[in-house]
Amino acid sequence: MSDVQPFPYTASINEPQTVALPLPAGVEVPKPSISSITPTELTIGDDSTTLYVTGENFFRDSVISFAGQNEPTTLGEDGRLSTGINMDMWHGPDTVEVFVKNGPEMSNVEYFTFNEAPASRSKKGK
Repeated sequence: MSDVQPFPYTASINEPQTVALPLPAGVEVPKPSISSITPTELTIGDDSTTLYVTGENFFRDSVISFAGQNEPTTLGEDGRLSTGINMDMWHGPDTVEVFVKNGPEMSNVEYFTFNEAPASRSKKGK
């Protein structure tokens, strides 16, 4: 008899860290891999938008980590993962890491840039 557990396992952003570690013997979690993210940058002051992550070994329970935070993640019918970028949270230029987690397995890192807003034109009076 074999005690090998089938994949996919169940994990949820709504219940972080629910996957028991270490995993049961015989469970192999596929390592995710990012080939691209879209968009790769926004400018402070832009509207909030959706970040799309394209790659391999993405599942319903895969989680996008954006700027060090696990984000609510959706697996689309096209196989891409997505999450929202709330621009109200960003007030200055920054570059943040984006990666995908399948339980204990982590993908390669891509970078997302928040560009500085253009200087506003103000009238100087005397």
